[in-house]
Amino acid sequence: VVPPVAVDGPCLAIRRFAVRPIPLEEVAAPDVASLLRGAVRDRRNIVVSGATGTGKTTLLNALAAVVDGAERIVTVEDAAELRLGSEHVVRLEARTASVDGPGQVTIRDLVRVALRMRPDRVIVGEVRGAEALDLLMAMSTGHHGSLSTLHANSARAALARFETLVLLADVGLPLE
Repeated sequence: VVPPVAVDGPCLAIRRFAVRPIPLEEVAAPDVASLLRGAVRDRRNIVVSGATGTGKTTLLNALAAVVDGAERIVTVEDAAELRLGSEHVVRLEARTASVDGPGQVTIRDLVRVALRMRPDRVIVGEVRGAEALDLLMAMSTGHHGSLSTLHANSARAALARFETLVLLADVGLPLE
């Protein structure tokens, strides 16, 4: 981030990820890893939640590594961080508006585009806005086995946050 947005001068955040893939067994106990592996293979929709720096992206990468290599995966990310070893991966990355204003491509735009690309699975690196509605609709209309992350401190808080993010889509849905 650079001035004038960064008031006190340029600021740089570096997110380092392991070069080698980290298997589920390294981030979860054997019985939990087995449960998660089965959930991915059974095409369960999975949203990984946790606080900042808790390893959500690392776990998402480990879960995605379980997906059958013959499946077509479309990833949607704000900043491309996922490292999938599969041959059939299409990686989409959001783009901010140019200095003149046009050119913005949002996560929500990309989730919609991803659904038109005949994916077997959609992976959204992080849900943090109105794209929650599009992902939820994808998960409930045939794109089983979708994966994503979400900032929340508990499973209950994750559901409440997901509800709130869906409301940001501003399509007139009541919370109930």
